[in-house]
Amino acid sequence: MTETEDPGPAWKLIADALRSDVADEVYPPGSPLPGENQLAERHGVSRPTVRRAINVLVGEGLLTASHGRGTFVRTRPDRRVILINSGDPVDLLAEEYDPLTRGWQPGEGSRYAGEQGRGFDLSSGVVTAIGRGEAEALGVRTLTPGFCRYQVWRLRPTYQAIAVQSVIPSHLLGIFSEPEPEEPADLDERMEAGTADPVRTGEDDDQYAPDDVELGTPEEPADGEGEGGAESDYARLARQRGPVRFVTSVTARMPIGDEVGDLDVATGTAVLEIRRVMTDTNGNPLELTTITAPADRFEVANAPEWLAATRSTGGDAAAVLRL
Repeated sequence: MTETEDPGPAWKLIADALRSDVADEVYPPGSPLPGENQLAERHGVSRPTVRRAINVLVGEGLLTASHGRGTFVRTRPDRRVILINSGDPVDLLAEEYDPLTRGWQPGEGSRYAGEQGRGFDLSSGVVTAIGRGEAEALGVRTLTPGFCRYQVWRLRPTYQAIAVQSVIPSHLLGIFSEPEPEEPADLDERMEAGTADPVRTGEDDDQYAPDDVELGTPEEPADGEGEGGAESDYARLARQRGPVRFVTSVTARMPIGDEVGDLDVATGTAVLEIRRVMTDTNGNPLELTTITAPADRFEVANAPEWLAATRSTGGDAAAVLRL
C-alpha cells in the first residue's frame, strides 16, 4: 500500500480482520469473540467502531449476537440433502403425498393469508395473482390469475423448515378464461393512454385479487378418470397435456417478506430456491413447483449421481426430499 492510498474506515479494517480470523478458525464455530472492550483496546478504537464491525459480520451470517451473553461464531449445522432430477417427479402438495410418512411435519405459512376468505379459496389452494418471478417461469404476464398451493414443512426431529409451493395458471384448469394476448404497442404510447401494466413487486403481487377477470367453469375429468375426486389438478393437467417434461433449476438469494418468519431464517442467512417447471412436449410451461430452504440447513444434489455414489453408505436414507 502506498502512502497516498486510504486504508478505509477503521470499522471496515476490523471487520476484515475478524472475517479472516473466523475463516482461519482462530475463533472456531460456536466459540465466543473477545468482548467489545478487549477488541477496542486491541485495535485502538472506540466501542461503537467495534460494534459496527461486528454488526457487519452478523449481517453476513458469520456471527450471532446474544444480548447479555456476547457474540459467537455461527455454528455449521449438518445439511440435509434435497435431490433433484429424480426419475418420477410427483405432486408434493397432492392429498395422496403424505409428508408425515417421509419425516416431515406440515405447518402453517403466512403466504396468501390475505386471500383467505376473499372469495377465491378452493379446496386445496387459492386463486390469486401470479407474481413476477413465477410469471416469468410460466411464460405468462405478471398478475395473471393462478391456482396457488403453499405449505411449510418442518423436518422431524430438528424442526428445520422449508416452504413448498405450486402455481398453475388458472386458465389451464378452466377456473378462469384464458387471458387475452396483449396487443403490441409502443410502451410510451401505452403509458400515455394509461393502458400499460403498473410495475408491481413481491408483496404487492401477492396482495392482488383477480376480481376483474371472467370466471369460467372448471373442467371435469373424463368418464372413469379421477373417480371420487382422487385425481388432483396437477395430475389431471399432466394427463391432459402429456406427455410432460420437467426442468429443474437452483438459485441462491436472500430471504424476502414472509419467508423470514415461515422458514425461521436468521439474519444473514441465504435461502436456496429450487424450481421445477412442468412443460408439455412443445416446451410450454404448465406448472411451477418451488422449494425454498435455508442454505445453511439444506443442500441440493443431482439424484442419479448422488444415489450412485452413496448407495453403499445409505444415500437413499440421507435424502430428505426428491424432486
